[in-house]
Amino acid sequence: MKAVIICCLFLCCVTAEVKAQTTAQIIDEIKAINSKVINWPNSNGQGMLISNKAMNIFLSNKVSSYLSGNEDLSLYKNYVNINAAEGMININHNFHQPVDSDDWVRSFVIVGARVNIANAYSAKIANRYYDNQLGFTIQKTWMGKPRTYYAANGNFKKEMDAARALIVNTLAQNINKKAEEFEQSLNGLKQDEVPGQNLADVKSKLRKAFYATLRADYLQQFSGQQSELLVNTANFNLVTDNWTSLGVYIPVIPQKFMVSDDVNAQVNKHYNYPFELFVTHTRFWESPKLGRFFLTFAGKGFVNNAVQSGSLFSADVTGAQGLDGTNTVTINKGDRYIGQYKNFITPVAAGKLVYIPSTSHVGISFRIEKNWGSYKALNSIIGIPIVLIDKKGVPAINFEAQLLLQDMNNFLKDTHLPYNKTAVGLTVGIPFSKIVY
Repeated sequence: MKAVIICCLFLCCVTAEVKAQTTAQIIDEIKAINSKVINWPNSNGQGMLISNKAMNIFLSNKVSSYLSGNEDLSLYKNYVNINAAEGMININHNFHQPVDSDDWVRSFVIVGARVNIANAYSAKIANRYYDNQLGFTIQKTWMGKPRTYYAANGNFKKEMDAARALIVNTLAQNINKKAEEFEQSLNGLKQDEVPGQNLADVKSKLRKAFYATLRADYLQQFSGQQSELLVNTANFNLVTDNWTSLGVYIPVIPQKFMVSDDVNAQVNKHYNYPFELFVTHTRFWESPKLGRFFLTFAGKGFVNNAVQSGSLFSADVTGAQGLDGTNTVTINKGDRYIGQYKNFITPVAAGKLVYIPSTSHVGISFRIEKNWGSYKALNSIIGIPIVLIDKKGVPAINFEAQLLLQDMNNFLKDTHLPYNKTAVGLTVGIPFSKIVY
């Protein structure tokens, strides 16, 4: 009996010690993260107001407020871009895996699928040839270290330290309460409720899983509450970041075009694989007073062709009359292009500036691009981005109404394009799933 009592007391002590150590470790880890923020060197008003992972959450919502094209960044695991003017849909997935320590997002790989769907419907209705486009994009993005600026001798730092300390103490109380409730429930578990299993092993596994989940949950809560605190208080002057992406577009199927040298010449099939290599660099600024700025520089090279560059005439010969040698018949060849077809590489240099005022969900953007080589057109886009938020204030969907100005330098001559160089477009960006944490 004495041995049994000693064993029971030993098990109780071990259980209590495991609980105490586990909850204490979680709380100590949160306090250590908080201490790092508190003691981070304040160099002329530049330092840390929230932890690195909290800044990941903060930036994910700020950066995702503009998601118009492929060169724009989303810090969500999945996102979709729709371009009505080009009839393209891009579906992307971010393969970033979060690190266990408190660190900012340093790099990740995004894989996506790009498909042209608008042309398929219009071609079917108008009895035209399909301009099929289907391919995959792979890009690597490197993030810079976020920087936070505030008045070196002001109250922003003191207010944030005090608010974070309150968050830490509140979370510590909740952690202890959750653990106590769990241990009470676990102690009530009986052997007959887990037949065929060792009760001690079952409790050990359940305890291990519970504290692992508890740790992940409350570390996430600590980061999320810090981010909300910075958003709600606006206790900063400026947050900056930058990122660089290098990627490639790999077409799966070729583009097919029907081209003849003139209206009376034989129609020939031509093919093009629009392979694309691109690099972008973006600078980002967030100011509570001035608003949000995106400045992007982009360069790319892609396999272009005479049709898409607008250097050929478009001729619809559906329903034209002709002779088969004896009788007059209706020729139904669909649409085709007139002129000399060729494939060539087009280098492109582009820049884009986006501004969204701090108290507004509507902004303005301007993009300009210069093409080189066989196609030298200067194009630009003037846009009005609109971001819709959900009930938590997080960007849910992005629209951008666009005015597209093509061939501003009048490079193309004697084709249909100079008579229709202005168009209206619309892009839609939808970030969804969880953020890159």
